[in-house]
Amino acid sequence: MKRRPTIMFLVLSILYGWAIFFLIGIILRLAINFFYLKELSLDEQDVFKTGVMSFIAAVAGGTGSWIFAKIDECKARKSPPSDPQ
Repeated sequence: MKRRPTIMFLVLSILYGWAIFFLIGIILRLAINFFYLKELSLDEQDVFKTGVMSFIAAVAGGTGSWIFAKIDECKARKSPPSDPQ
């Protein structure tokens, strides 16, 4: 049985996406600062910018996947069942 795309699924996918994108963004900022400045520094502004960019990416990804899941659900309901004969 397939899971139906619900609002809770949308919220959880956005939270999961934000956490993953945030961790990747922090790691990339630390790596770039280390290569260019030769120090591992991260200030409050970098964390805020990374959080905002992660939220934007998570909302876009989560909403897109939820919309496509809803479209697939509607297509599955409209298609007639196949005849096994």
